[in-house]
Amino acid sequence: MSLAAGCAVKVDLVRVVYPAMEELRRELSPLGLEIAEREDADVAPGDPSDIELERLILSLGREADLRAKGLGRARAAVLIQVYQMNAGEPKKFASMISPAYRSLLRVARPLRVAKGHSIITPFREDEFLLADLLPEGKGDYLVAINNDTMHVIDPTGDLLDPRQVSGALLNSMNDLFVIGVHRGLAVAPVINARDESVKEGLLKNAASLASSVEARLLDVEMPKEGRLLMGGTVVGYTDRSPPQFKDKVEVSMKLIATRPFGELAPITTYLVSALDESVVDELEAEGLSFEALERAKEEAVRLISTPNKAAAEVIERHLPELGEPFDPTEHIPLTTDVTGQGAYSVRELADLAKVEITLYDFPLLFPEVSEFAARHFIMPNATSGTNGGFLILAPDGVADDIIKELRSRGYSPSVIGEVTGKGRPAVKATPRLANYIFDESLLSALGLRDGGL
Repeated sequence: MSLAAGCAVKVDLVRVVYPAMEELRRELSPLGLEIAEREDADVAPGDPSDIELERLILSLGREADLRAKGLGRARAAVLIQVYQMNAGEPKKFASMISPAYRSLLRVARPLRVAKGHSIITPFREDEFLLADLLPEGKGDYLVAINNDTMHVIDPTGDLLDPRQVSGALLNSMNDLFVIGVHRGLAVAPVINARDESVKEGLLKNAASLASSVEARLLDVEMPKEGRLLMGGTVVGYTDRSPPQFKDKVEVSMKLIATRPFGELAPITTYLVSALDESVVDELEAEGLSFEALERAKEEAVRLISTPNKAAAEVIERHLPELGEPFDPTEHIPLTTDVTGQGAYSVRELADLAKVEITLYDFPLLFPEVSEFAARHFIMPNATSGTNGGFLILAPDGVADDIIKELRSRGYSPSVIGEVTGKGRPAVKATPRLANYIFDESLLSALGLRDGGL
């Protein structure tokens, strides 16, 4: 039995999304469409005082007659909600998206799909593609854009609990925070609900969250059909070069975790327990009370709805100013946040930098719950999270400083691994990690089918 909350509702990145993107690149790049490589957020030169988003919402599987004004060169943050039967195989997934991208090229060309986010729906009629288009400009800053949207954070909680929308929007901001972007934030929410009063309440909560992190709330069109959605597109700016120096990663650099991971394990396990009393019996037989699980779930929701803006400020301090050369002894070359992919995030860093990472630890918030969720096939990857902690690759000489700064801001950071080779991407993970994962492809990607460390 497997149920999804938070980022667990994403289309499978490794098996479906990444191969589909390759298919779409081959088909549509001659027409002027560029699909960016996987990054936490897309950055490009721009003027933060002149940020204007154009939102378009299209059906999947057929081209649309768009009447929006021509934007010329632009980049887009894209949300795709796809029917589950169209999300299991790359060619089918790509064939559903291609007509919508062809339609967008009539409005903006060339068009860079800067950041894409794909989620699954069990309802065929709820399929759509939402594109927030940002005309490319010039300026003395870099402007970052990202979209993350989901159905719900805690399926067992009150939808109008402010932590639901806060967690969803902060999850989108997380991809900016992890590259040190926290200035001039603007939020274009994606909110939907079948009940108009619930929709209004969710929008009110989105406005409160935006105010709490000093972000401007943009007035944009919302999906008119379908069911529950919460999240949005987030824009911010920086005067630093983001930590996307994948060719600057060197042997002996340390891998820092800003805090333990795995927020989704207690939420998902609690949901399954509420639906199936036999799971409660199994929990208690293993020494885990339902009350303790409920407390863990509440702590997970609290963390998911807490901004990582302070960690962004720490990362920013260790980045070169625009125009300044990268210093391999002082600057952070690469970061990522740990969300739905959980421990696979380490492999993604290794692939980006073409390095071998030896992973001594992957700290979890609730290791007993994560182990239970994996062993009982509740979650294929019980290390996954939403609005999770960060992974930071840092030079050995500044790793201690980064850890001290994070601790001073309330985090519980630790060094969990290091770069031990260059040229061939690989991860050698601690064998303990296999206790929290039953997905065979993920176990292989982390070197756990070869015995790990």
